[in-house]
Amino acid sequence: RMNSAGVFTVLSTDSSQFVQNFLAVASLLFSILVGQTYYFMYQQQENLYYALFNEVTEAKSLLEQVALVCQGRSMYRKCLDSISKYVNDDLKQLQADPAILLSARPSEDPLESIMYMTSVGVPSTVYETVKSLRQARASRLGALQRKIPQAHMWLLWVLASLELVSFPLLGAGT
Repeated sequence: RMNSAGVFTVLSTDSSQFVQNFLAVASLLFSILVGQTYYFMYQQQENLYYALFNEVTEAKSLLEQVALVCQGRSMYRKCLDSISKYVNDDLKQLQADPAILLSARPSEDPLESIMYMTSVGVPSTVYETVKSLRQARASRLGALQRKIPQAHMWLLWVLASLELVSFPLLGAGT
C-alpha cells in the first residue's frame, strides 16, 4: 500500500529526492514553455515580415498610380506629401503600440486626403489601391499585437531563475 507509515517515513526523511523531483518538473515545464514561446514569437515575426512586404508593395503601387494620375496637376505635390506623411508617421512606426496607432488617428488622414484629391465621380484605381493599403495596414498592426500575455513571460523568468539557482544547490549535494 502507498499510504503506509513506512512510505511516509521514507518521504519525510529523504527531502533531497523531493527537491530533485520538484526541479525535474520545473525543468520540464520550463522547456515546454520556452519551446512554445519560441514558436509563437517566430510565427509573429514571420507574419510581421509578410504584412510589411504586402503593405510596402501596396504603398509603392499607390505611389506609381498617384504619379500617373496626378502628374502635371496642382495636387501632385500634395499627394506626394500625403504619401510621405503616411510612410513616416505610420508605416515606419514598428515600435509603437498598434492600439495607440489606431486610436490616435490624425485629424487629416493622409490616405483619406489622397482619395479625396483623386476621386472625381466614380472611384478610380487609386481608391482600390488605398483600400488594399488599408487592409495591408490592418494586417501589419495585427501582426504587431502582443500574442503572449505578460504573465507567461513572468512565469518563464521565474522558472529560468529557479533553474539557475538550483544548479549550485544540487552541485553542493544538498
